[in-house]
This record gives sequence, structure tokens and C-alpha cells, in this order.
Amino acid sequence: MSAPASVLRFGHEAMSTAFSVAVAGLDEDEARQAAAAVFREVDRIERILSRFDPGSDIGRINRLRPGQSLRIGVETVECLRTAEEVHRETGGAFDVRFRSAAMLGWEIVAAAGGFEIRFGAGAAWGDDPPPPPVDIDPGGIGKGYALEKAAAVLSEWEVERALLDAGTSTVLAVGPGPFGESNGWPAGVGGPWAGRGVPGTVLLRDMALSGSGTEVKGAHVFDPRTGAPAGGHIAAWAAHRSAAVADALSTAFMAMTTAEVEAFCARRPDVWALVVADGGRASVFNGEILSEVR
Repeated sequence: MSAPASVLRFGHEAMSTAFSVAVAGLDEDEARQAAAAVFREVDRIERILSRFDPGSDIGRINRLRPGQSLRIGVETVECLRTAEEVHRETGGAFDVRFRSAAMLGWEIVAAAGGFEIRFGAGAAWGDDPPPPPVDIDPGGIGKGYALEKAAAVLSEWEVERALLDAGTSTVLAVGPGPFGESNGWPAGVGGPWAGRGVPGTVLLRDMALSGSGTEVKGAHVFDPRTGAPAGGHIAAWAAHRSAAVADALSTAFMAMTTAEVEAFCARRPDVWALVVADGGRASVFNGEILSEVR
């Protein structure tokens, strides 16, 4: 999406992708300082959530053995609790846990002014072979969570109109749009299926949009319920006020059938969904949440 001339855009590499922030209503110096603060926050969240950093919360969690516990930060707690909520509500179609962690189960408890994550004892494995380590990957929710924290930084800078982008897979709109109009920030959806009853653009106002699909990376999304490649849809988009929730739901909708997505959206009128089944049949649910530009 190209920004109007009066919108200032800044970019930054983090979380193995290209983040950007488009800011309206500020002079260039103010916008640049606000963007720098946003990217510092994204880097901070990456240091906490990266599974590739042995010193991060997730890196340390993934070295735990059954029965062990670990003190973790509030950001990790927020991200994992959101992941667990989406896991429950989608019937397991989204999961940050690989098989070992899923079998162990976890509990997050308050401990001495902070939080601690505790894992099951792993008695089912016995002593031979030794029980597997925990394995958690927040990749399906971490970028969305980072955008939420970045939006909080913009609020501290009193930025009222901005669009945060995590590598085009998830975007979070702040405020009414680039020029203050009430309809919102335009964001592309639909991919090659746009125009066949599918919107090519939606307007976001204080709303996040996330997309997943097979067009670029192939069948890279797996169904946690079966361990097989997700077969529900070839593309999926989800919108919600929480960027972390939208990020997780777009992944879950890839694994869920269209009927499952429809039932989910009937229970959750705060979620907008666009899913494309094999063969190109597209469905939109809770369409009234977003203004659609075809």
C-alpha cells in the first residue's frame, strides 16, 4: 500500500521481516522520533520472545524439562495467555506449542511480585528415554503482539494517526485514517481472488488485519490438531482490535474448515474473517465490522 505524500513512512528490520510505520499529522522530526521509539519497542519484544535467542524468555523456557519452572516477564505472560485463549476458542487450531510442550501442559502463576511458568512433571515418559524439553514457537502471534506494544508507544507520543506494518502479514491501524477521515486506513486483502465477490481493500480504524496463505511459501502452516499441513483453506485473513489475536486467528483459519470459521465468527461478532477454500471459493464473515472497498 503506497502512502499519500503527507504521510511519512519509516522502516526497520526485526523478527526476520520488514516492519514499517506510516505516521500522519506530525512534522518530519517528530514523526522520525516517534518511529524510532516504536522500533526500539519492537526490538525489545523480539529480545523477549525470540525462540532463537537463548537468553530470551522463550529461549529459556525451551530449555526447561518436565517439572521445572521459570520466572518470566509480563510481556511473555500476556503473549502466552492470548495464545492459550485463541487455542481454546479455536478448538486447538492455533497452538504455539510443539508436541512435547502440548503433552506437558503449563501453568502461569503469580510469584513474588512477578510471574512464573510451570510445566507438568512428565511422569508418562518414565526415566528411559529422558523426557523431551519444552518447545514453544510464538511466531504465529509474536509479530501481532509486537504491533500492539508499538501502538502503546505511539499513544505515549500522542500520535493519533498511524499504520503499523509487520512485514505486510499483519497491520494495525491507529486512528481514523491518514487525513483524519472517518472511514479508516486502506489495507489490501483478497490477493488474486479480489474482485470475485471478494473485497480488494478494507478500511481499518483502530483495528488490526492479518493474513496467511500458501501463495508465497506454499503449505507452510500445519494443523496442530493433526500434525499435518493445514487443509482448511489456501488463504485466510482475520481482523480484530487486538493485533495479536488477529495474527493468531489468520493462522488458525488456515487449518479450520469454512464451516468452523463461520461458527467461530457467529460466536465472536468482534472478528471479521475472509477465507478462500481450495478452488478459489471465498467467504466473508461479519462483514459489517469493516468498510470494504472492492
